[in-house]
Formats: sequence, C-alpha cells, structure tokens
Amino acid sequence: MGSVDKRIEALERTYGEASPSQAAEEERARLLEEIRELGPAVGERAAAEEAEGNPARRIALDDLKARIERRTLGDGL
Repeated sequence: MGSVDKRIEALERTYGEASPSQAAEEERARLLEEIRELGPAVGERAAAEEAEGNPARRIALDDLKARIERRTLGDGL
C-alpha cells in the first residue's frame, strides 16, 4: 500500500494549497485516476487475504477510501 499512500499524500498536499496551480490540479486529477484504476486489483487482493485470515489490507483499503471521501466530499468526485 506504500505507493497508494504516496498518492494520497500528494493529493493531501494539493488540497492543502490555498489556490492550487494548474499543474497541481492536473497532478490531482492524474492521481485520482491512478487510484481509481488500482481499486479493483487492490480489492481483490484484500478479499483473498481476508479469506486467509488476514484483514490488514481490507482495513487499510477501507481507511484509504474514507480518506479519499473526506478529501473529495463536495468536489463531486
């Protein structure tokens, strides 16, 4: 989940700016798209690991989704 964490941190930096530049907005859009593309694969791995008795990835994925929703709430994303 390290690469996803880096993407989330980049999104948080982008959202933290008072008036993000065009480059920051483009980076934010790119990161959101990457996260969307990772969703199904990460979800499948999380389900497989949880079936084996290890819910850590699912818990991390749930936390990630909650962080994204908190950050994008009101943006229509």
